[in-house]
Amino acid sequence: MKINVYDKRKIIKTYEVDAYDLPFGILEDVADTIDIDSLKTGSDVEIITLVGKMIIKNKNIIKELLKDIFDGITDEEIRKTTVTEMARVIVDIVTYTIGQLNLGNNSKN
Repeated sequence: MKINVYDKRKIIKTYEVDAYDLPFGILEDVADTIDIDSLKTGSDVEIITLVGKMIIKNKNIIKELLKDIFDGITDEEIRKTTVTEMARVIVDIVTYTIGQLNLGNNSKN
């Protein structure tokens, strides 16, 4: 996953990580805000829009999550990222987490 920091429209810094496991507490915090099933069935635009709305509703939680994912990113740098990129990061994390949970369920069968 990666997220860019912008100065106007120019990328001035990029943060990247290979993987991230979503803490249950964060999942709990946003569970009432997002319909996970719609992430599986919506178009890319619908999914990004849905997650964008979730980001706005939960901006403090999302900001802390981004700081946990991207070591060293600051509040000011987060202000200079795009909602679309934040949404893609959240979608990637949720998708990865669901996949990991499904792998765990399959191994028990």
